[in-house]
Amino acid sequence: MSFPRPGPTLSIVIPTHRRPGGLARLLQSLAPQAREQAGREVIVVNDGTDDAAYGAVIAADRAWVHYIATAENRGPAAARNDGVRAATGEFLVFIDDDCVAPVGWLDQLTGLLAADPRLDAVGGTTRPLASRHPTWFERLLTESGCHPNPVFYRDQLIVMVSACLAVRKVAFDRLGGFVEQVIPLAEDRNLTTRLRLAGARCAIKPEWFVYHDMSSTPQAHFRRYFNYGRGVNNAIAMEAIPLDRSYWPPARRSSLFWWARACARLRETATLAQDTQSALARLPIVALAAATNLTMDLGYVYAERGPSARAK
Repeated sequence: MSFPRPGPTLSIVIPTHRRPGGLARLLQSLAPQAREQAGREVIVVNDGTDDAAYGAVIAADRAWVHYIATAENRGPAAARNDGVRAATGEFLVFIDDDCVAPVGWLDQLTGLLAADPRLDAVGGTTRPLASRHPTWFERLLTESGCHPNPVFYRDQLIVMVSACLAVRKVAFDRLGGFVEQVIPLAEDRNLTTRLRLAGARCAIKPEWFVYHDMSSTPQAHFRRYFNYGRGVNNAIAMEAIPLDRSYWPPARRSSLFWWARACARLRETATLAQDTQSALARLPIVALAAATNLTMDLGYVYAERGPSARAK
């Protein structure tokens, strides 16, 4: 008689920073999938913001959550690496504190890994998490598709998002984990590149997803994407052969470049919300998506100039 081979053990690593409410919501979604489940452990790393609010969140879950509080804020890459050092699972599963795991999320991952035991990394997608009382800007962000998802360029995988990602621990450790220095918000791109260059077997599974919180202010949203553009510049500088370098602003830019770039960004996003009957109703959706991408361009250029150039 043959018995089914048990699935790989999983270590779910969650970095958190100033979001005790978001962490509580995430743990609530993970509890039925990980609490008292053999071969699954949850590791939470508080990146320098441990306080009474976090203590209240963790108090009820200490029996099944390994909680690590760091003394200083060093960024999500460092927090994830701290969590990995405490992990014992065969696969590391990364999710963020502004996300919610759907029912059966970990079971679905186990099934994907069982279907192809040779996989070293599985990248998922994110879907908007609806608020009870969304603001006008949150609704606009949702309709504009401003939530993280895998990125391809000319059929080449560029980014697996760390909000929904599973990596074989042996492969992750061999690479030395996430790069902690220099790269703001682009450490997942950097890890994807290094996995690809190391010959790791990676797959994007769109059906494996998490819900992503869309609540934000205009200022926070554009600041985040400006910083992401900075991170992409830093990441590309570290890549031997950046596959998408030609997509980003060139080193030399004419005075008409930004007008042409803005028009190009509008064309890229013109297909958004095609089910909206009125072109006028589509306009703010397309404009926000284009402005978001253009903001990344500006962050890219800002980082390209370097500290010494900006100081002049």
